[in-house]
Order: sequence, then C-alpha cells, then structure tokens
Amino acid sequence: MAKAVSTIPRSRPAAKPVNRPASRTVKPRTAESRRAAKSPVARVVTRRDATSGVRRVIILSATIAVLAILVMFLVVAFQTRIAETQMKIDKIDTQIQTERDRYNALRLERSALRDPARLVVEATAMGMIPGSGTDFTTVESSSVAAVLVSTGGIDPEYMSGAEDPLDNYGAVKALIGTRP
Repeated sequence: MAKAVSTIPRSRPAAKPVNRPASRTVKPRTAESRRAAKSPVARVVTRRDATSGVRRVIILSATIAVLAILVMFLVVAFQTRIAETQMKIDKIDTQIQTERDRYNALRLERSALRDPARLVVEATAMGMIPGSGTDFTTVESSSVAAVLVSTGGIDPEYMSGAEDPLDNYGAVKALIGTRP
C-alpha cells in the first residue's frame, strides 16, 4: 500500500511566523518520525471495535436474562416444595383429627361399658345377685409388711424400722390437696 506524502513546492519560499516566541525552536520532522508518532486526536475505528462492544452488550444481556430465568425457576420450585409440604401437613392434621374422633368414640364406648347400671343388668342376667352391704376392715401395716416379706414383695432389711409407711400420707395429701 503506497502512502502519499505531501511536499511543499520549492518555487515558493516558506513564510516565517511573525509572532513566535524566540525561546522555542522548531525542529524539522522526517517522514519516519511522522509514521512513528501517534496522534491522540485521530483514531481509526475498525469494524472489529464496533462489533466487540455490541457483542459485550449482547452477552451481558443474555447473561442477565439467563440469571433472571434461573431465579424464576428457583422461585417456582421453592413455591412448589412449600405447597407439597403444606399438603402433607394438611393430611397429617386430618389424620390427627380422625384419630382424636376415634379416641373420643372409644372413650364414650368405654364409659358406657363401665356404667354401673349396665353392669348390674349384665350381672343379674348371668345369675348374680347384688351384695347386701359393704364392710371395711382395717389391717395393720405390720401385718401387710409381714405378708409382703413372706411372699417376697419387700426386702426384710427395709422392714427393720418400726415406722408406718403411711405416716407421711396425711402430710403429703394435705400439701398437694386433690391433685394426684
């Protein structure tokens, strides 16, 4: 590629500037120095520079779009997981309510079966007769302890003291009242 070099025609003498400062000297530039010097003002724009900027914008836009779509998919997956868990919780709540109803029905049936009037009717149907009265007999605690020791219910070394095991019952019952 041939470069055009402009030359000043020699027929005209070169004009000197009138208002130049004396301290500044002008050095002539050669063609080689002009080629080597880079002009800060002049810039050659190639197609590659223009397309790389557009390419960057497209890549950045595509990346942002892909990230936005991924975030949306994650949100949908998270909401689906929450909905599934809520359905499981609802199913368990339904099972709990069903079992509570069943428990209450069984309690009602048990109380009906343990009703004293029904037991009297069943007992008389079997040929039993009601008792004439109730007699309570007091048994000494030492007799109860002796029976327990003889049957192996209590270790004999614990029975060495003469204190009654029910002595504290009154104090404890007075302290707690009707609570169990």
